[in-house]
Amino acid sequence: MTNQQLQDPTEWYQQGIVFDEQGQSQNAIACYGKVIELQADYYEAWIRRGLALMLLKDFQSAIANFNQAVALKMDLDLAWYLKAYCHMQMRVDDLALLALQKAIALNPEQWSQKAAQESVFDSLKSDPRFQELVSG
Repeated sequence: MTNQQLQDPTEWYQQGIVFDEQGQSQNAIACYGKVIELQADYYEAWIRRGLALMLLKDFQSAIANFNQAVALKMDLDLAWYLKAYCHMQMRVDDLALLALQKAIALNPEQWSQKAAQESVFDSLKSDPRFQELVSG
């Protein structure tokens, strides 16, 4: 099956995952773009495209994709956490803390521990706001 034959957003999404697994981020991004073109509310495609953009260190575009995902489904704790990660990569501490706060509020067991261990947040570890977030 060629890409031109794929008309179902789910097929494009699955093809994007295959490209992701092969380390072909640009091709994956194109597939997720096609998913979104066919079905704009496919929030999983917004997240996966954001992740692929993160791998390419295009953090601003990744954040834009995560914003679209959470606009469609506000309780996407993964998208909020990934936004925090991207903001930290861009050294925007306040926005990182806000996104991290939302991720932890949605799924405290997963994200407070992960954030405490993640080196990208090292510069925040002495910040009382961060300490309060990860200590529960």
